[in-house]
Amino acid sequence: MRTWLIAVLAVGLAAWTSHASGMDAHPADSLREANFAPVAFQPANAVTTHHTVEEGGLGRLCTTIGAGYFVAPVQLEDGAVIQEVTVFLEDDSHDSLGMMSLVRRGLEKFDVLALTPVSVGTGEVETLGTTAITAPVVDNHDAVYLLQVLLSGPGVCLYGAQVRYRVPVN
Repeated sequence: MRTWLIAVLAVGLAAWTSHASGMDAHPADSLREANFAPVAFQPANAVTTHHTVEEGGLGRLCTTIGAGYFVAPVQLEDGAVIQEVTVFLEDDSHDSLGMMSLVRRGLEKFDVLALTPVSVGTGEVETLGTTAITAPVVDNHDAVYLLQVLLSGPGVCLYGAQVRYRVPVN
């Protein structure tokens, strides 16, 4: 009886632990999303970039003077297959633009894996995405992955970004 009770408790604990840790939250090979708030993006040229993240760090990221590059690390499982990258920008300027790239950065070089279209100045939040990923399989052994956003001047603001990906069944 004691062995049976221990076995039942062990199975129950294992099931609860996998559920609580989110292991069963995504079926294998399902489409997943990694979302990035504006505050996740740090200025690449901090000395010269004048920018703000509105609403106490919870709002949109905007340059206040001149252009700026902003980067955020992308941490996906090794072997994940990137399906799409998307940036959400508001462009109120006819003289400036915004866009995003997905970059794989190694020790001595970097590769641009994807580029979104550029914003067109609609004055509304634009959804700019691409499924053209040149090397979509994530390899974390020799490189890190970054999203790089260009805001070429005031009037162009970042609302967020998204990476859609799959994790194949092994």
